[in-house]
Amino acid sequence: MIGSAPFPVNLQDLTTEILSEVLGIEVAGFEAQPLGLDRGMLCNLFLLDLEFGDGSHGPSQIVAKFGSSREVVRKRALAVGIYERELRFFDELAGRTPMRLPDVYAAWYDTESAEFLLLLEAIETDTAIDQLKGVDVTRAALVIREMASLHARWWGDPEIDNLEWLPILGSADRRRSLGDHARNGWGALVEILEPGSEPSVSIAGALIEQRLDEALEKSLDCQPTLAHLDLRLDNLLFSPDGTMVTVIDWQGVGVGPGSWDLAYFVSQSLTVEDRRTHETELLVLYTDVVAKLRPDIDPAGLMVGYKDAMWYGLTIAAALMVVGDMDEPRTRLLAKTMAVRALAALEDHGQLQEGRP
Repeated sequence: MIGSAPFPVNLQDLTTEILSEVLGIEVAGFEAQPLGLDRGMLCNLFLLDLEFGDGSHGPSQIVAKFGSSREVVRKRALAVGIYERELRFFDELAGRTPMRLPDVYAAWYDTESAEFLLLLEAIETDTAIDQLKGVDVTRAALVIREMASLHARWWGDPEIDNLEWLPILGSADRRRSLGDHARNGWGALVEILEPGSEPSVSIAGALIEQRLDEALEKSLDCQPTLAHLDLRLDNLLFSPDGTMVTVIDWQGVGVGPGSWDLAYFVSQSLTVEDRRTHETELLVLYTDVVAKLRPDIDPAGLMVGYKDAMWYGLTIAAALMVVGDMDEPRTRLLAKTMAVRALAALEDHGQLQEGRP
């Protein structure tokens, strides 16, 4: 259940009394350290180390997720509903979604201000995994299996078509929003790219708005499922032994083709070289897992939109230049890395050919 205002809207407002009430045990104190400052997150995230009163036992750590302290991000969150979307996903759909997700201890949301607080399970994670470095194919396959489970569960389910808070990828509002990001962030993105990438950058710049909009429109003809739509390494927590992965940050969740999640993850979470080497085997793995879980789904339809969806990764790179914290050096490097990988994928899948003389 999602609580309403008043509630703590920043770390300074959070008290041991509130934590004690939520956890049902006496919390004597806590220390907080920020998380995700340079990961392109559109929120303020903290890891809380908890101290308990005499005789009390509970989780040694939890995660507190607040709305962004940056006004431009909060305004956008209110306009497009990204904060409410994540809370409602956990409240209404997470329990029936066959993926490893963090447990939710409590959630609050203010519909007027878009302020929120989400108290989550802290997941032990392999801190060596970094989107800038890319992931190995074994861990990539682990994500592909989880992704296939998500898509197979919700493929064609009419329930997700009737949830007002859950946007459709190809809707007019979504097309307008992503188009704005592509247009408004492109100039700044070009400035941070290497001079040697100029030919493909120029071609992509001339095509991105039109091709993105066409791809979004065509997505409406695909069989819909529940899609994460920001499935990249910064939103994936791998266990230290590499056998499990937890999917976080559901602010972008929506209804659309599974191929968009697939294209985004494969193009953005592996290095260009590893993607070129392992892309085919990862796509085969995806179709095999979906086919086993949902033999009623036509395998030929699973890859529809995959190549077009490569424009989405480039758009998100541009969006980071608009809504990301550019004072964080890694955020700029993340946008650059995403753009370089997206451009290579677009080139490899023939998406830039029409722009060549």
